[in-house]
Amino acid sequence: SDEIPNGSNHGLSSESEKRIRWVHHVPFYVRPAIPAILNLLASALRWTSLVYIDASVVEMMVSGVELTLSVVAARIFRKRIVAPRRWVGVTAVAAGVIIIERANSGKSSGDKEEGDMHSTHDVMIGVILILIQSILSVLQDLAEEIFMQVSGSSVPATMMLGIEGLYGFVVGAIIYFTANETLHGIEDVNATMAMLRDNAMLRWWLAGLPLIFLITGIFNIKATEVTSAMTRNVWKTLRTGMVWMIALSVYYFGNNPALGEAWHVPQSFVLLFGYMVMSGGILAYYSHAEVATSE
Repeated sequence: SDEIPNGSNHGLSSESEKRIRWVHHVPFYVRPAIPAILNLLASALRWTSLVYIDASVVEMMVSGVELTLSVVAARIFRKRIVAPRRWVGVTAVAAGVIIIERANSGKSSGDKEEGDMHSTHDVMIGVILILIQSILSVLQDLAEEIFMQVSGSSVPATMMLGIEGLYGFVVGAIIYFTANETLHGIEDVNATMAMLRDNAMLRWWLAGLPLIFLITGIFNIKATEVTSAMTRNVWKTLRTGMVWMIALSVYYFGNNPALGEAWHVPQSFVLLFGYMVMSGGILAYYSHAEVATSE
């Protein structure tokens, strides 16, 4: 019988079916816990990386690294057959990521100087966080794909998202209150409440951000359900250009120079070139002849 009735069957074979038989031994309500924990860790690392690297660069690197790793993971863990032209595209994406990382490192040298957002040490920490986060995120996407698409005991997409959120909330609350007690207060709750009382914009932001996460999560997990984790990571790269344009607009048209991202010469031109290389790799990834699913 077909072990993967939902989603993309592209490149799957009888060997792929054997690779997912272990899923049937995992209790139904335990399955969402695996991607939930991976998502919690990946999100924490990703948000932390924004402290050390500009948001647009984080988006570029995360998108490129996750795409590259998702194809490799699909080949290793799912035994998906990947066409040679797709490997060419993945290689181009990886080259674009390297160019972007080198250009971003060139924007900072030594300690922070006037006008610089990040030092070289900051960038190094940010890159390490991005790499670890990308590994965890790819494993999360792949776990969701398998648990939602396995025949006979698949988890519906919205149920997967809801249970993941519940697991993440419980585990995150335990970590927060434990760390808050151990570290003698990592957050001043009274100060936070005072900020919320005095700042209406902050209240709207606090209420709107979870809603945005919810909408984004639904679209992401539905995309994984009907296609694959690999395809999801390909199309996630499209948001990178929008993030960069918004960051530039906020910096040059906003009232706070501490927000947004400046255009650095020549590093930003190199970043643009790296993004173009990465985009070319994505085009090459899709310009291939279909590989028939092995019987």
